[in-house]
Amino acid sequence: MIDDVTIPEKVGDVLKIALEMEDEGYRTYTAGAQTIKNSLGKRMLERLAQDEITHMKRIKEVYEALEGKRDWASVEVQAKKESVTFQNIFTRLKTELAQSVQELGSHGVDDEEVIETAINLENHARFYYTEAAKKATDKKVKKFLETLAQEEEGHYQALRNMNSFMADPANWFATQGKF
Repeated sequence: MIDDVTIPEKVGDVLKIALEMEDEGYRTYTAGAQTIKNSLGKRMLERLAQDEITHMKRIKEVYEALEGKRDWASVEVQAKKESVTFQNIFTRLKTELAQSVQELGSHGVDDEEVIETAINLENHARFYYTEAAKKATDKKVKKFLETLAQEEEGHYQALRNMNSFMADPANWFATQGKF
């Protein structure tokens, strides 16, 4: 899948594809959050869906700046929110939910598939943004695409960690779970 990615020459086309990818991510995470049984996975997917909305907003701002409809100074190139990491979500979930650790580790038969789909989407997005940044000639656009690639990398790692947690919560707690 990743080997077949073609990065358009025009920045506008790059951003159009980026919007489509982020929208697909939003729809996938929203649907996944409705079906996943694991509370931690549900929270992670809900947070990722919100991040996709933020990405779409920022992509639109960059596009408007490139067209001269917006001043570059008003464009949020760097994310201002706390990054999505498994540990951040896990820590927040521990304090927000009064559910047992056993419930956190529960999952339905399709939960792994939902997380794997999310992992694949994030892997594709981080590759696309990395490659697009390499081709970008405008320094601001390049920085923006590199930032998106870093954010997608964080999402990817968080989802991989989620996958490890769901596969073996006891081992995860023994090796990585920090209270």
